[in-house]
Amino acid sequence: MKNVLNYGIIIGFILITGVFTPTNAQNALGCDGQRYVVDRFPDTTLTTVQYGSNTNAVPQVQALYVDIVQPKNDTLSKRPLIIWAFGGGFISGTRQTMREFCNTYAKKGYVCATIDYRLYSGNQGFVDSIKMARIIVQALQDMKASVRFFRKSAANGNPYKVDINNIIVGGVSAGAITAMNVAQMDSTDPIAPWLRNVITAEGGFEGNSGNAGYSSAVKGCISMSGALYRKEYLDTGDVPFASYHGTVDNIVPYDYGFNVYGFTTDGSAACHRRAFQLGIQSILVTANGGGHTDIYPPNTTYAADFATWIIKATTFMKRLVCGEPSVATQEVDNQEITLYPNPSSDQISLKIEKNTEGGAVEICIFDALGRMVFCMKNDALEPIVLNKTDVGGAGIYIVKCTFESTNKTVVKKINFSE
Repeated sequence: MKNVLNYGIIIGFILITGVFTPTNAQNALGCDGQRYVVDRFPDTTLTTVQYGSNTNAVPQVQALYVDIVQPKNDTLSKRPLIIWAFGGGFISGTRQTMREFCNTYAKKGYVCATIDYRLYSGNQGFVDSIKMARIIVQALQDMKASVRFFRKSAANGNPYKVDINNIIVGGVSAGAITAMNVAQMDSTDPIAPWLRNVITAEGGFEGNSGNAGYSSAVKGCISMSGALYRKEYLDTGDVPFASYHGTVDNIVPYDYGFNVYGFTTDGSAACHRRAFQLGIQSILVTANGGGHTDIYPPNTTYAADFATWIIKATTFMKRLVCGEPSVATQEVDNQEITLYPNPSSDQISLKIEKNTEGGAVEICIFDALGRMVFCMKNDALEPIVLNKTDVGGAGIYIVKCTFESTNKTVVKKINFSE
């Protein structure tokens, strides 16, 4: 049971999500070790449809739309789905801002969607806890309706070729709040009576945004700069999640602290620790010194951290949909490889220090946007030389080494200077 934070007051009220019903532990099609990790499709297609509607804060009936991005010329009959929600403190933002994430993962073989959800309206006057709670509840209900939309469409010809057993939700900031609660909150959580009244008034845990009669359960969650009102809302058996967060975020605390509205919340670090204690699959990528917005492109200060995040989140989701061993058991000590000199103006040598299980090591390099620029297999386990010209020039890159016999990974940064 989670409760996210973002722009404030919201947070404590997030307990308001709906019942989580685990999906079938069915692995996705196409899990060949490359699909869902590397770009397999150079082009994507975009379709915009209405997935639901509901009364917003104006009040008026608002049509809710979703942009669906698919890999062009993909012949697979069913693909995992990622549904993204934008940030903006529940008062601003548009679904179009998440299109780049959709394109990134559609090229790897996913179906991706970015949704509308209802926002706070200025005509509501001063923002108090009840009003903000209503807005957050509405956002959660809208995302749940979008999950149900894809299950309904799958039952009626499946025009988007979605694997309904492998649906992941994700978002940035307010969108992360929405996604975390959709994924993990349930009606057994200790919800205050006043908040239960809000939920009831808005249509209950599932809401009235459309596509009734279908499940809103999901398999995992991607949280960027998100949080819970209290980490104790995490229970054994909750949905696996991956998080990215800056350590000096003054909008959504990285650990335990006050959010922008003056409420204390448990951020990504606190939630990650709690997940580890409960055996919930979770990863956390930290941007040391990063704030709320400067850890994302186009800002380049934390480009290496963001690239690391994209790589680890990609691996996390692939293992989740393909039914591979828990991510938490797969990461290995970075001392297993050595890079020298680093930084370098022309060449960096990579040496495998230990490989106790034997077998080949796949070595791939990614740029600051998470795009793979170089990949090879090292069967002899001898030192190899990485050239600046091979990766496209000066800059910060991420080296990912995968030990094929154990599927363990090492991720390290390299810097090719001018």
